[in-house]
Amino acid sequence: MAVMPAYAYIGPGAGFALGGSLLFALAGILTALVGVITWPFRLAIRLIRHRKVRARAKCRRVVVLGLDGLDPELTREFMAAGDMPHMQALQQEGCFHDLGTTLPAVSPVAWSTFATGVDPGGHGIFDFLRRDVRTHLPEMSSTRMVPGRERRFGPLKFGRRPDHMQLRRHSRSFWSILGDHGVESSIIRVPLTFPPEKFHGRLLAAMCLPDLRGTQGTFTHFTEPSDSTGGLTGGDRRTLQRDPAGVWTGSLPGAEGMELPVRCDVDTEAKQARITIGRETVTLGDREYSPWLRLPFQKGRAKAWGIARLRVTGWAPFGLYVTPVNIDPQSPAMPISQPPHYAMMLARLNGPFATLGLAEDTWALNERVIDEDAFLEQVWDIHDEREQQFFHALDRQGEGVIACVFDATDRLQHTFLRFREKDHPANRGADVQRHEHVIRDLYRRADQLVGRTRGEMGKGDVLLVMSDHGFKPFRRAVNLNAWFREHGYLYLEGDPAEGPLPSLGEGEAVPPGRIDWSRTRAYANGLAGFYLNLREREHFGIVAPADGAALRTELIDRLRGLQDPAGGESIKELWASADAYRGPYRDEAPDVIVGYNPGWRADWDMATGQVTGQVFRDNDKPWSADHCMDPRQVPGILLSNQALSGDSPWLADLAPTILDLCGVPVPGHMHGRSLLNGS
Repeated sequence: MAVMPAYAYIGPGAGFALGGSLLFALAGILTALVGVITWPFRLAIRLIRHRKVRARAKCRRVVVLGLDGLDPELTREFMAAGDMPHMQALQQEGCFHDLGTTLPAVSPVAWSTFATGVDPGGHGIFDFLRRDVRTHLPEMSSTRMVPGRERRFGPLKFGRRPDHMQLRRHSRSFWSILGDHGVESSIIRVPLTFPPEKFHGRLLAAMCLPDLRGTQGTFTHFTEPSDSTGGLTGGDRRTLQRDPAGVWTGSLPGAEGMELPVRCDVDTEAKQARITIGRETVTLGDREYSPWLRLPFQKGRAKAWGIARLRVTGWAPFGLYVTPVNIDPQSPAMPISQPPHYAMMLARLNGPFATLGLAEDTWALNERVIDEDAFLEQVWDIHDEREQQFFHALDRQGEGVIACVFDATDRLQHTFLRFREKDHPANRGADVQRHEHVIRDLYRRADQLVGRTRGEMGKGDVLLVMSDHGFKPFRRAVNLNAWFREHGYLYLEGDPAEGPLPSLGEGEAVPPGRIDWSRTRAYANGLAGFYLNLREREHFGIVAPADGAALRTELIDRLRGLQDPAGGESIKELWASADAYRGPYRDEAPDVIVGYNPGWRADWDMATGQVTGQVFRDNDKPWSADHCMDPRQVPGILLSNQALSGDSPWLADLAPTILDLCGVPVPGHMHGRSLLNGS
């Protein structure tokens, strides 16, 4: 899953503001009373439906174990080596298939198809980012802020409803459909479930759940003035000040406009620091994480609780890393679960846990603020939290559906798969032997999780072990905006109409705000593909709609097989979205989806719409493997204790299969089909 430095803005009233009118409070009480009064009738209807469904059900319980990014080729390699005995036994008991992923093979797209049983044209999610047609600027594809409306009773006004977040994914999830038939589900950290929907069951939200700042994960790095070396992508560097007593002080940002004081008493020789943030004090040694600290941010009457972990990054000069401030599950500043008390219950049962949608801090590793060992420790700590939540559900829910997604398999392949390729650009100057075992250990641990899950299976339980995509190396980055500029499809402000274009400095990236839209015919942002600057669609569009098809075909033909001067074809195939998707939202897709060959991927700068001076460059970041390429090269996996159809299964087939197993009719709008033999 690619982590983008794009921010999902959460303004005042999105869950942090306290208070509200007395009338609103009374209305809430009245709504609750109505719910209590009607509950017996709703329960009776649900029980009647559930009885009919149970008579048709083909199993007692469906357990979906999602191992994000687990690759079929590596799985077979480690199975053959004897490292994955539990998956081998599962294959012998039921089946093991490659599982086709989505176009594009991007996590929010893939997991949305898993949830809904439709292709991206049916649910409207095509990437991490989408472009705003009014400004051409990138924005989050998954959620949007909906401004609150006035409360009125006839001519009387009673203030405004608070702003709230809205999930942009269309089509219904299989767990919502199951709920209509009285079948209970526990949906734990399945991506693209924020904000959580109401249904008959429990849900703990995941991607793209923000941090307390309203971003997709902004860490803070405190440094001494002498060690302050500029800005960070995905992070906030803050300078500590030394008071007369020799104590380092600063402030930690949280919810909008709220900060907490930071105090660091540092013993450099002993490598020990006593750190106080707000009301919390912790003593840290070398290479040591703090536990989760509960941090109350307040401004006026507004108060919001967050949680964060700390780690010293250096002693002389002193540095302190603070994870993104997660929303506190014990006192969430906005709904992060369904029902709202579900997250609170898990926190009181097992203690604080990471709530950020992309909780593992890959940007801190990319920026070399934390090292590989610190990242590994963080990933496995979050994995342990997830196991507690998953097995809690397995222990307590005897029927229905339990689905949980584990992210360690994705995050560690993104950042450690490079150690299987000694000459990867990201390995320059690195100790390639130190972490060459990480991927094998990861697959072994995934297998152990499968084994423990199999041990919880009872008679009549069906286990589905699946991943949304596989993995390949990401060695070279491609900036299509640079290619468009070189070939006359995109212009920057100040570019001449004829003659050579001014060169951009190495490493220079020009933001989309400096693109001359009056002359630009094609542009890219996100990881999936690119757009035509169509008149009557884009606010600054110049391409006549009648000319769009010809321009699209021209670009596809010119970019297919695009040669990298360093050697090899960077682009395997391109697809016109109008031909690739079936659903009603296909017009919201990029006009062309790009399928890169293994080894290449969209450039980091292009993902946010920027233009660079180089079409190709080495990817030397720790984020050094990916799946945002030709989906035929990166299928996922599907294993089960039950034989399933092996006729080219893909992600859209899982929702219909789960409904079929539970005895619920498969809706006609789903693009997938049940994989049960004989269905």
